[in-house]
Amino acid sequence: MARRSTSKGFSEPKTRYGASRSVKTLRKAGPIKRKLPEPEVLPDGTVRYFLILGPKGRVLLPADLRAAMGLAQGDVMTGWMKDGELRLHSHLHGLRAIQADAATMAKGPVYASDELIAERRAEAVREADGPGRRSGKRR
Repeated sequence: MARRSTSKGFSEPKTRYGASRSVKTLRKAGPIKRKLPEPEVLPDGTVRYFLILGPKGRVLLPADLRAAMGLAQGDVMTGWMKDGELRLHSHLHGLRAIQADAATMAKGPVYASDELIAERRAEAVREADGPGRRSGKRR
């Protein structure tokens, strides 16, 4: 009589399916490992990544995406939710966007502070010469 051989360290022979098919065992096994499609470049230049939601709502960003965003472990990101779409950016990206906006403001021939002071002075003159001003002495 031929004896069925088992793998060393396992008490049961391997089944055709590789694991028990019970629901309890499948839940204990954890998330199903599946191969995701590679990042895809869309016609407008946007790169689309496919991500999996992990335990406790965590999402793992691929290394090339983190490198493109200039992110390292512990860096802070900002996120927006609009119309069911999540948008993320690194704080470094946000800082650079603010600096770019500020650079366009500073290129004018006059400082913004000087413009503000001139506007306030003109407004004060208009209020002083306005139609609600009484002439003569107070009663």
